Amino acid sequence: MSVESSVSAPEIRKLWKSDIPEIARHLLRLDHESRYSRFGALVSDDYINRYAEGTIAVGRVVFGAFFDGHLRAIGELLGLFQSWPHDAEFALSVEPDWQNKGVGGMLFARLVTASQNRGVTSLQGLFFKENQKMQRIVAKHAPEIIRNDSQIEAKFDPPWASPISFARELAQDVGAYFRQVYHLAT
Repeated sequence: MSVESSVSAPEIRKLWKSDIPEIARHLLRLDHESRYSRFGALVSDDYINRYAEGTIAVGRVVFGAFFDGHLRAIGELLGLFQSWPHDAEFALSVEPDWQNKGVGGMLFARLVTASQNRGVTSLQGLFFKENQKMQRIVAKHAPEIIRNDSQIEAKFDPPWASPISFARELAQDVGAYFRQVYHLAT
């Protein structure tokens, strides 16, 4: 299937336990470079399957980007409520054919809103210095950047939650729910 066959923006929604098989399929479709970028190492298919089993858990919020009904990218908010004040980590994975189309930025925007609505005071991510795509995505939030030989740690403070940020997340969740119900009914 050609990427060009998808004529509209992705359907982005929170992922649930029932999505775990699709999460595993998405992660298994990542090429070596994308897997390495996401996990910081080349990981086996067995590792991917075990990882997928644990993606939907307390202290995590995971969003997926679907094109033509197939999960092609995920954004993860990890480590919620494990510290005070609340810190969290973010991670993104986008299948190669779907990169450079703004999907990572869309998912990251959802992660920022989710983090602010959950009282996160510091959001951080770790990625390789060669990962120009992640650098461009996080640069919009003026992060503090810590560089070492091979990696970059980006850290920034999400905005405070507001009635608008809560309403935005609620509207997105409700809209996604009704679209899911509609697709199941048709």
